Amino acid sequence: MPLNAAKLRAFWQRTSDGLNAAQLWEQFRRETRSGLNLYSAETGRNLREEWSARRGRRRVFAAVAGAMYNRLTPVRRLLLLIAVFILVMPAWEFSTDTVRVSINSTPAALILLVLLVLELADRVGLKRDLEIARDIQRMLLPEKPPTLPGLDIAFATKAANTVAGDYYDAFLRPNITGSRLLLIVADVAGKGIPAGLLMAAVQTGFHTLAADPVPLTELAARLNRSMCERSGGGRHLITAFIAELDPSALSLSWVNAGHNPPILVRSGGAVEHLEEGGLPLGAFAVSRYECGRAELHPGDTLYIYTDGVVEALNESGAEYGEDRLEIEIAALGTIGAAASLSRIFESVDKFAGATPQYDDITCLVLRVALMNVAATADKVQ
Repeated sequence: MPLNAAKLRAFWQRTSDGLNAAQLWEQFRRETRSGLNLYSAETGRNLREEWSARRGRRRVFAAVAGAMYNRLTPVRRLLLLIAVFILVMPAWEFSTDTVRVSINSTPAALILLVLLVLELADRVGLKRDLEIARDIQRMLLPEKPPTLPGLDIAFATKAANTVAGDYYDAFLRPNITGSRLLLIVADVAGKGIPAGLLMAAVQTGFHTLAADPVPLTELAARLNRSMCERSGGGRHLITAFIAELDPSALSLSWVNAGHNPPILVRSGGAVEHLEEGGLPLGAFAVSRYECGRAELHPGDTLYIYTDGVVEALNESGAEYGEDRLEIEIAALGTIGAAASLSRIFESVDKFAGATPQYDDITCLVLRVALMNVAATADKVQ
């Protein structure tokens, strides 16, 4: 029976997800590098560097095989050993006067197929759980920023894994006389599910504590004490930048808890780095925090980001870096906050190329519109 060309095309479309040969090869390179990074962490060796140096590639194969073997359950290890034993002894046969037995590679192939099915079953179950966790995490994060006269706010994140450890938020603080906008960008040490669980604790704690009308330094201190109870004795630290903005007076106060200093670009082009604060959250329960203050003016723009932006690597192992970020920001001019975010993310992606993203990337942009401050105050009131 002749093959149905339409069915073959549909099958290939479903198999390749519509990617062409170049895109499939690029995806293979990214996944290979990501896999080597994973097994490097598992073995405590820089397998990518060893492979690129073309020295001891046999040892790289052995290290990867050993790490894979150790991850299998005892039953699956036994099955794998049986399959390998059969494969290395092809066409092995023995006979007696009445019985002749021949063993070929077919049983090994069947055993390996069974192993593949079992591993895929685990992967499908894990993927389903991760997708549920991702959906729950998305519900914890704001879908869109608050709309305030005279302010243009945008935020975005790009997770390295299905579940991220970055947290961002922007909301009007409750139980405070007058409008007060709270901003936070936080980065939990680590990646994946552990970081995502701690991120959820940060979100819950921050919203609960923000309802109490205390100064920003006390809010940061309370959040720190809360995270110390959940950080495993300081093993899982959280860097955070917490800011409070009075939209009517455009007065900004902040606490930088060990976070990358945000960049404040004045309308005239001057650049300031917001560093005042203290240690990361979850380090020491007795940590004290300082508060920085600044007056914003029309045309000023604040860029808050996580270290995934500046620590993104390219194929040669170089970092994107703060200098490159400042150059990119300086070139943004007066475009809107959302457009600025897109340009920054595009710049990081272009720099990284085929290098796998190993850390979450998050950025929040707040731009003060080019309008009269008094008019802004009247609209807020």
